[in-house]
Amino acid sequence: MPSHCFNILTFNHPQEEQTFYFTDQEQANLTRMYKSLVPDEVIEKYGEQDHYYTSFTVEEEAFLAVSKPTSPQFETKKNEQGEERSYTIRNSTFSTSVLKRYYNSLIHSHFKGKGFLVKPNFINDTEVWLPSTKQDTTGQYKIFDRFSLKVQFKTVSDSLELLVTFEGKSKIFKVPVSTLLEDVSPTDINWVVYEKGLYRFDELPDSGKREYDKVYPVWNFEIRDALMQGTEAPDKTNKYKKFREEIDKFYNQYLNTEEFKAIIPITSNGFIPVNKFNIGSVNNSSNRLLFGEQKSGIVPMDGMKEHGPFDFSSTSKIHFFFIFHKDDQHIAQKMDGYFKGSEFGFKGLTKFIHTPYHTEKGFSIRFEDRDNPWPEIYEAVTNKHFESDIQYIAIYISPFSKNSPDKSRRKIYYKLKELLLKEGVSSQVIDGEKVMTNEKYYYSLPNIAIAILAKLNGIPWKLDTKLKNELIVGIGAFRNSEVDIQYIGSAFSFANNGKFNRFECFQKDQTKELAGSIIRAVKEYANVNTGIKRLVIHFYKSMRQDELQPIEDGLKDLGLDIPVFIVSINKTESSDIVAFDNSWKDLMPMSGTFIKVGYNKFLLFNNTRYSPKFYSFHAGFPFPIKLKIFCTEKELVDEYKTVKELIDQVYQFSRMYWKSVRQQNLPVTIKYPEMVAEMLPHFDGNEIPEFGKDNLWFL
Repeated sequence: MPSHCFNILTFNHPQEEQTFYFTDQEQANLTRMYKSLVPDEVIEKYGEQDHYYTSFTVEEEAFLAVSKPTSPQFETKKNEQGEERSYTIRNSTFSTSVLKRYYNSLIHSHFKGKGFLVKPNFINDTEVWLPSTKQDTTGQYKIFDRFSLKVQFKTVSDSLELLVTFEGKSKIFKVPVSTLLEDVSPTDINWVVYEKGLYRFDELPDSGKREYDKVYPVWNFEIRDALMQGTEAPDKTNKYKKFREEIDKFYNQYLNTEEFKAIIPITSNGFIPVNKFNIGSVNNSSNRLLFGEQKSGIVPMDGMKEHGPFDFSSTSKIHFFFIFHKDDQHIAQKMDGYFKGSEFGFKGLTKFIHTPYHTEKGFSIRFEDRDNPWPEIYEAVTNKHFESDIQYIAIYISPFSKNSPDKSRRKIYYKLKELLLKEGVSSQVIDGEKVMTNEKYYYSLPNIAIAILAKLNGIPWKLDTKLKNELIVGIGAFRNSEVDIQYIGSAFSFANNGKFNRFECFQKDQTKELAGSIIRAVKEYANVNTGIKRLVIHFYKSMRQDELQPIEDGLKDLGLDIPVFIVSINKTESSDIVAFDNSWKDLMPMSGTFIKVGYNKFLLFNNTRYSPKFYSFHAGFPFPIKLKIFCTEKELVDEYKTVKELIDQVYQFSRMYWKSVRQQNLPVTIKYPEMVAEMLPHFDGNEIPEFGKDNLWFL
């Protein structure tokens, strides 16, 4: 059995030739096609316009019938060097986009015809909802398992491909919209079920609008908050096993059948193996970190316990103080005990992060009103005198759970962060409920301790790598659902050893401001370090030319003729390509494994499975991230050595997360800016106080 496999099936064209019908007039039940996708004959018949429409194989009166082979035709020509080469004959077949949409429409119709719930849009993929074997024990919902089927052309094989993903579960209320509207705004309702069909609520057919008592809403976070439901704890079980079990079951029951193969002729015997030539691994040295006294190690927790942090806070004049409700004084005392090292399970801040722990008598803030604490807290903080030569850090014992359904309570967290930053004070929030209800809360203390050290400008650990003359800029984003604005945070790391410097935030459309921020960072770097060799940008999506151009222009203005490498980094959640390690019962590939999935496209597995045999299941099972590598000097990314170096770098930056002693799947170059961008909309004027621009206060 091959050691790795994808969640991909291969198939052949169902027919060697197809006849599709086109028109220039928009009509119901037709698929719209952009002008660059349709055959030349369509444009010749109707003249040029932006969009045309097709019924695919359904013959319609007055439509133009176009017949073509489903595979391209080739001809042999001599190139400029006089060598004979094979070239595709233009317009000899339908575009891959037309064929993809046709095959997706066949899949959509197949499952719809079987009476299953199918999402209405099949342009990119088909999402099928099947009744789950595990139903809701409360009787409030019907539970459905969601699967996505996506047609691809030769991404990891030489065939047509069907990407099969398990999208998780959805809950459909058993009570109709008409009942739910008593407590839920129509603006909170997104998807609904009506007459065995899935619809967006604002696209419900007229018949559904006449009988809301037969329309059933799909549960979502907005409805959860409106109904004041609590937040469910995240599922930390093995998602690889769950995902694989579900897609295997779906394949066996619904895809590996004569009926389905009649429309999509599957050729692979199950999910296809990964070609071993497309599998690589980061250097062993990429796992090494430096701790105290230049001692190296792989596991952050072990390194911190044995050697202490790489570097301390720049000041020893540190005062801690607590902010808590009067009824939570016992929680503040318990945390004080943990920090001193007198509580069981943690040896204290002084011994673990080598940071002096001191609280000044009478300096802590105790508030009376549990339901509305903000006025008291605001007054106490603004009236407090903070000495300029002392670095203060506030420990806020939150009376509300992080998962509280009340949004106004959650906002206090952000308001307090901002208020303290204006005073030059970092803060650490503690969920009071967890301290008292979790018997093993002391396991959280190392994570809290390293976050505190980082906020005090200490360095828990750094990468064990040689410094190079390059600047790495990370750009992450977060969309705030309440204001529906995407914010972009850019974090600058001035060295390939992971040393953080400064960050700024922008709204999505502030392309020039973002470029200006990057160029300022380059200029500052070049002023201190001569001979900068390259700029590496870790970007949260594919970078468009209009986003890249101002950066290139800015480099020219600085007189810097250097290559710009763009590494696009996407979180691969369910609806994407995944790979499984069949040689291990828990299926997650080894940490540092990368798999090529296209031209300079890779899956990178960042986890804590450093050994083939040993793994701590508490560390979780993160899915891989997806990388796409681009360079302004194209020939540089044709060099495997350079590409592997960039992959190694992304992997190393995933080891620099100072909110946990466990490795994350996202590098901090993306994760940190995303965390800042998430908080920014809650700050006055969407501005970060100056003290917070070069401080890791958000951890």
